Amino acid sequence: TTRLAEAERRERNFIMAVSHELRTPLTAIRGHVEALSEGLARGRGERRASLEVLLAETERLERLVNDLLDLARLDAHRFTLTEQEVELRRLLERAYETYSEQARQRGIDYERVFEADPVLHTDGDRVLQIVSNLLDNAFAWTPDGGRIELGLEADNGSIAVSVADTGPGVAAHERDRIFRPFWSRSEDGSGAGLGLAIARELAHALGGELALDSTPGRGSRFELRLPAR
Repeated sequence: TTRLAEAERRERNFIMAVSHELRTPLTAIRGHVEALSEGLARGRGERRASLEVLLAETERLERLVNDLLDLARLDAHRFTLTEQEVELRRLLERAYETYSEQARQRGIDYERVFEADPVLHTDGDRVLQIVSNLLDNAFAWTPDGGRIELGLEADNGSIAVSVADTGPGVAAHERDRIFRPFWSRSEDGSGAGLGLAIARELAHALGGELALDSTPGRGSRFELRLPAR
């Protein structure tokens, strides 16, 4: 009975979170569409700004829908993986470069420490998705002027990809919750999303694990461990 009540509570919270995440961009889209249709955005600059907001918010909605579909497929074990030969170091270089400009603008000490150059037979696109989600999380929580490190090493028949940051850290009692869909560390619900939930499910689908080591006030380190095959 207790488990059923907990499951029902999580389902309600999930539905509320999805509704909130959908409503926010839809409200912005509606406001700017009304401004454009009623001629309130009169100058070329104002119209361009409204169109840029519309584009950004529709892209946000698209990402949310894709994330929800990914999570549903993973939960139902209907997720298709494509195995290929992956040069992991090259893939991580791609992930690293995606965030280099943001790091420069925010004064973040952004480093990569690659101590191995493995070739894996795995789904490279999904590995990239996991690493990108971890970097998204690191940049979301690391303050300007902080430090983020992307690491790669090989040992004991497995490969470890890590993302470490100097954000606020995660308390011990929150370390499992952080991988739940839409769970947030903030009282106002900011920072909620599906990135970490999808990352862990993808790690399991690839035969690996995703773990978190964190010290409140000092930062967090996520480690993706994959079999060296």
